[in-house]
Amino acid sequence: MTVTEEIKSRLDIVDVVSETVSLRRSGRNYAGFCPFHHNTRTPSFFVFPETQTWRCFGACAEGGDLFSFVMKKEGWEFKETLKNLAQRAGVTLEEAEPVDKETRKAHNKQAGLLQAAADYFHQLFLYAPQAEVARSYMARRSFSEETIEAFAVGFALDSWDACRSHFNMQGYTDQELLAAGLLTENPDKGTRYDRFRNRLMIPIRDVDGRIVGFGARTLEKDGLPKYLNSPQTDLFDKSHLLFGLDMAKRTIREARQAVIVEGYMDVMQAWQGGFRNVVAQMGTALTEPQLHLLKRYTKRFILALDADAAGAKATLRSLQVARQTLDRETEVKFDAHGLVQHEGRLQADIRVMTLPEGKDPDNIVQESPAEWERLVEQAKPVVAYVISVATADLDLNDAKAKTEVAQQVLPLIKDIQDPIERDHYWQQLARALRIDERALRQIRLPEKPLPERRSVPETAVAKPKSAAHAGWATVPKKAQGAVGPLATDMRQSDFLHQCVRFPQVLLKVNQKLADGGQPNVVDEDFLLAEDRAIMRQMYQLISRSPVVTIDELWDSLEQTLQNRLKFLLSLPQSPETELERISDTLVLSVLDWRLAKVRQLLGEVKHLLHEAQRENDTEALAVYQQQLRELPLAVLQLNKARGAMSATSRRRAEDALNGRY
Repeated sequence: MTVTEEIKSRLDIVDVVSETVSLRRSGRNYAGFCPFHHNTRTPSFFVFPETQTWRCFGACAEGGDLFSFVMKKEGWEFKETLKNLAQRAGVTLEEAEPVDKETRKAHNKQAGLLQAAADYFHQLFLYAPQAEVARSYMARRSFSEETIEAFAVGFALDSWDACRSHFNMQGYTDQELLAAGLLTENPDKGTRYDRFRNRLMIPIRDVDGRIVGFGARTLEKDGLPKYLNSPQTDLFDKSHLLFGLDMAKRTIREARQAVIVEGYMDVMQAWQGGFRNVVAQMGTALTEPQLHLLKRYTKRFILALDADAAGAKATLRSLQVARQTLDRETEVKFDAHGLVQHEGRLQADIRVMTLPEGKDPDNIVQESPAEWERLVEQAKPVVAYVISVATADLDLNDAKAKTEVAQQVLPLIKDIQDPIERDHYWQQLARALRIDERALRQIRLPEKPLPERRSVPETAVAKPKSAAHAGWATVPKKAQGAVGPLATDMRQSDFLHQCVRFPQVLLKVNQKLADGGQPNVVDEDFLLAEDRAIMRQMYQLISRSPVVTIDELWDSLEQTLQNRLKFLLSLPQSPETELERISDTLVLSVLDWRLAKVRQLLGEVKHLLHEAQRENDTEALAVYQQQLRELPLAVLQLNKARGAMSATSRRRAEDALNGRY
């Protein structure tokens, strides 16, 4: 029994859910209003004691086990959820390695130093005579004392060693100050000096409210850079941070959307104006880890872009570059291709709002709060936005210009996962260019090349322990058609095993699923909480680098997930190394377990319907009857996709046999 299974055996999901959701008995199950979306008429949220699972039959259309409920309700990651539920269940978790304890101790000390630095800078801002320039600046920007206090705005003295001397006297060494990003070292001269001098200091916190770094604005007229952030440290990684999220997360959940702006001042001004679901991206490109953070609280993201930067045709031309290269060292301000991919992987809704020329969120919120609300309301989906910008000044009599626009936008459309949405944008682009849609569909774009696979160190791969741990590929053919939980679990274990061996195969699988009108593989596809957590982590690593090694994945996981990964690596390896054939097999596997899941759900709903009829539960009856209309359609679509994929796979196998592949 795994740790998660032991926890679930000791805790009753009905007890845990009923702490925050008002449940009423419905036959052998429990019903209530879903805590994850607004509904007050028909209880669409059900908890099933027999299977210890939950499901929303309404707008969410989601479900899962005890772990997935707590993670979604609290906005926690797997590690935090595991720790909390283990404590409640009285389950002892494995001790972390000694090195982890030492690392954690060092991180805690660094966090303490950064908190002390924030207090130091804030006191200087409030009382130091030298900080008058900073106080005047904030007054000109119309920031209130309450806002300054809430964000702990500070000031760094115009000195090369004031900060260093202060904390040396507090017992901190230069090495600790360097590690925290408060000192800078000149490697040629060997000198050390304060990193932040004569700057407005804005503390940057992680999602839990812990100070991890600073954003420092120059107070000199021509000072460069305008903003100087903390360097990369153990605690400060700008690709994993969103400024203001710690203060905005509650409102984001309530508003069911987050607005992403570019500047610290924009967030502070929006907060002051009562718009407290606003955060700022760190850096010039919005990253998938940042969106993963936000997805704990909402699936709808609105990106606020400056009119000049967002509308530049040069920015749109970079879409083609972003698609064709894996070298992403040069970040682009608006990466529409990346955003569309994020939407597919995260099952999110990302939109773009364009600000009036010469205005930023700071100005708009102060001058016209109603205008800000209107702009947020009118935000466009990413692809619709790109089409409108790309065709805004287009000469419709210039055939070459129309071709250029089509080549920019088509990669975005082809990356859309939902087939109905994808078809909608085919039609929209054809109308915008005033050409026949069939002509668009004939354009063939070069595929993005897959990276070369790095060799996997043998030391990282555990050897098979026994035949009892075989993957589904080794099960006799009769058993492969099984649809029970065991068969599904074995398919999913083998899927993760192959993705760990060949991370790039996941991209191929998702592309083939999209071609069949099916959504990407996501963490919710998996039965086990550990597998869902590993899948999420793999996506995070892939979003940072196109090539991921087992060592990188291993180092990013906590002890419980490392144990699961060790088991996955112990599964027998197939001799097949051709990514095309592996991905064919895995796509069929995904479709099989999704079919099993939908058929099982269909059977459960039929049983629940009979119970509701017997109990004369009219509210539950309405929910179940709606499901009985929708689920057979899902089965039909999955069977259609599976049939098409099977035919493609057979043709590919025949071509290989005949030497044509």
